[in-house]
Amino acid sequence: MQNIIKDYTHLANSAKTIILCWIPNYVNIRGNERADTAAKSALSLPITNMKLPARELLPCVSNFCLDEWQEIWDCCEGNKLHSIYPTVGIVKHSKNMSRYDSVLLNRLRIGHSRLTHAYLLSGDDPPTCQSCGIPLTVKHIVVECRNLHDIREKYFTVSSVTNLFESIDNHTIINFIKEINFYHQL
Repeated sequence: MQNIIKDYTHLANSAKTIILCWIPNYVNIRGNERADTAAKSALSLPITNMKLPARELLPCVSNFCLDEWQEIWDCCEGNKLHSIYPTVGIVKHSKNMSRYDSVLLNRLRIGHSRLTHAYLLSGDDPPTCQSCGIPLTVKHIVVECRNLHDIREKYFTVSSVTNLFESIDNHTIINFIKEINFYHQL
């Protein structure tokens, strides 16, 4: 099933048209009847005792699953999360951080939040910064807004969103967002 999803995603991302057809019954279809016969014949084979403890098999299965998951994820390069988490299975979230804070940080990293992008669902005009009069973006909030300059300097001084997440502790970013009263809006 994972291979089908991976291939489907790859083809769809390559601008291919994919049509799925449901076949209600496979009786009298030569290849399917042979496959069914082969599967049923395997039921009569003896079961081989495996001398490998499960604890030794588990890492192999885990690695296999991670490799398959990575292949599927690599087909999703247009996904905004792919750019901040290019490798699956290695994201470490702080144990001292709530799920909400982790979600909020991911929203800030990809530049997509309820506050800045809700208009896409509602059909309203894009929001603008009340003090600057320009489009309200995550970058504007955390790097550019003149009105937030003094509060921002209290927590950090960065020139880009990328630099913010590379050099500033996550808790510091969350505290900044709380102080500017955007915590529950993002």
